[in-house]
Amino acid sequence: MSESKPPFDLDRLTVPELAALIEAAQAKRQEKMEGAKTALLAEFRDKAAELGLSLKALMSTPQPAPERKPRRSKGEKVSPKYRNPETGDTWTGRGREPGWIKGKNRDDFAL
Repeated sequence: MSESKPPFDLDRLTVPELAALIEAAQAKRQEKMEGAKTALLAEFRDKAAELGLSLKALMSTPQPAPERKPRRSKGEKVSPKYRNPETGDTWTGRGREPGWIKGKNRDDFAL
């Protein structure tokens, strides 16, 4: 990026003159920002009116989602529902079926 020289020589200005220049530049910047905001709001109002909406409706915050019921904590112990009579192994009925019950009638193993 090439450096562009300001329209006047800053090296020749005194400290009070530089301070006054900075203050004037900041005031001018603030003035232009306010003008840009006003123009942008007017543009938004016009576009919202074209859609049949108000600017207030566009800027309002959405309603929060209803609170959900909290999940049961992970790791909570569940009592077994099925027992292998040969080995005494148990299964809660959750997760993957153990090999000893797979494809068989679960009622035969119910506790």
